[in-house]
Amino acid sequence: MDLTQLIGNIPSAVIALALGTVICFAGYRVRKAGIMLTGALLGFSLASDIAGRFLDQSTAAIIGVAAAVLVALFCSWLYDAGIFVFCGACGALFASGLLESAALESWLRLVILLAVFVAVGFLALKFVRPVMILATGFSGASSILSSLLLMGVAIPAGLVQLAVMLVLAAVGIGVQFATTR
Repeated sequence: MDLTQLIGNIPSAVIALALGTVICFAGYRVRKAGIMLTGALLGFSLASDIAGRFLDQSTAAIIGVAAAVLVALFCSWLYDAGIFVFCGACGALFASGLLESAALESWLRLVILLAVFVAVGFLALKFVRPVMILATGFSGASSILSSLLLMGVAIPAGLVQLAVMLVLAAVGIGVQFATTR
C-alpha cells in the first residue's frame, strides 16, 4: 500500500480531529504553518467560489490554487496580515459552531461571522499571544467536538455539548499558556 492509498482510506473526520487537536493544544506553537494554511484555504475558497460563478469548474480550481499560493505567501511575508487572518478565521470557526443551532437567515449568519472575523483579527494584532491562544483553543475544541460527532460519538446535544467544548477549550488554552512564553 502506498501513501496515496493510505491517506485515501483515512476518513475526513479523523483528519479534522487530528488537526483540531493540534490547533486546540498547540495552536500558538504552529502559528506560522497555521497562518500559511489559513491564508491558502481562504484564498482558494474565495477565488474558486467567485471564479466558479463566471468560468467552468476546472478553470475556477486553477484560479483557486493560484490564489491559495499567493494569499499563503502574502500572509507569511506580512506577519501582521497573517496573524489577522489566522486568528480571525479561528474566531469565525468557533462562532460558526455556536451559530449552527441558531435559526438565522444566511445573510445574518454571514454578517455575524464577518464581524467576529474582523474583531478577533484586530484584537490579535493588539494582543498577539493571548488572543491567538484563546482563538486556537476555542476553535480547536469546536473542531474536536464536531469531528467526534461526525465519527458517531454520542454526546448529548445542547448544554452537554457546550460544556464538553468549553472543557476541551479550557484544557487546550491551559496547555498552550503553560508551554509557551
